[in-house]
Amino acid sequence: MGILILMTVFCSVPALATEGAENTRQQNVITPQFTYISLLNAGLSINSSGKVTSIGHASAYDRSHTTRLTVKLEKSTGNGWSTIKSWSASSTGQSVAGIEEAYYVVHDTYRVCATAKVYNAAGNLLESKSAYSDTATY
Repeated sequence: MGILILMTVFCSVPALATEGAENTRQQNVITPQFTYISLLNAGLSINSSGKVTSIGHASAYDRSHTTRLTVKLEKSTGNGWSTIKSWSASSTGQSVAGIEEAYYVVHDTYRVCATAKVYNAAGNLLESKSAYSDTATY
């Protein structure tokens, strides 16, 4: 009877481990992992008057690092994207560099590209990554 109980317990463990491994794999695909960047996002909204609000946020993990954020408003060109306006901000340590700027546009399709660059105390670039907003049409 004891052997039967032990076999039941040990046979159910691999099924639970497999289920956990699948969830971990899916989370890694959905959530990007950066080495030095702790936060990076891009956002875009357009109102009925053609006023675009371009949003970007970035920060570093380490208190001794500097984060430089560039937010570019991009317009669809048919064969790619063209930058029509750009803003930048920076922060030190774990503070968030944030940009929320408005710009009026003509009828077309737009997106925002936010690029974060993290530098160490000596000024050496440690990491550079970009994030894109969803596209929006006015």
